[in-house]
Amino acid sequence: YYISQRAANTIIADITPYLISSEALAVINHFLDEFLFLLVESSCSLNLENIKLSILNVLPTHLGKNSIKEADFELKTFLESGNFDKNLEKTVELLDPYPIQRIFEQFRIKCKYYSTLSEQNFSINDRDPKTMPGLHESDGIYISPSLAIYMTAILEYVGEHILILVANALKQQGDVTIAKANEVYLALTDSQVLPAFQRTSLREKMEVCF
Repeated sequence: YYISQRAANTIIADITPYLISSEALAVINHFLDEFLFLLVESSCSLNLENIKLSILNVLPTHLGKNSIKEADFELKTFLESGNFDKNLEKTVELLDPYPIQRIFEQFRIKCKYYSTLSEQNFSINDRDPKTMPGLHESDGIYISPSLAIYMTAILEYVGEHILILVANALKQQGDVTIAKANEVYLALTDSQVLPAFQRTSLREKMEVCF
């Protein structure tokens, strides 16, 4: 998971003294998975500027813009840290057609590795880029630590925003003490998240239930 139960409950507890169910959290992590795929598919590039454009394309809201600002800050912090290693920032020219699925899979494993909201309690600078897991690197696919950290920051920012929306939904209802899929659905249909949610298969599945 990008976001662990512990981290999710901590974020919600800052707003209201309630919890989120494991099923509801799984829905949020599922959305982040699909959101990541949409970004990879939209950018079709490992160029940072193209990735920024893809974020604004998939999530053309203040949330999208603010997530970029947050990711820019996280990237700057990493580049100025002792963990930055130029030798690990190599660029790999990818073959045509662009391997969307394999790029997505490598991003996913690296974003989970760097996520500060995962089961491990650490900051990004506690993670050694040299031990960052790889997937499909034998196929010539390589996502640098800085790019993985940037994308992780995007997912974390959006994920935290969704959890805040869930907490506010709980607070308004008053008689609900544990967030379930219904509260997550309300969060995902919020105007700031909806443009991305509308493009996911998750939306189709949830609309049948709600």
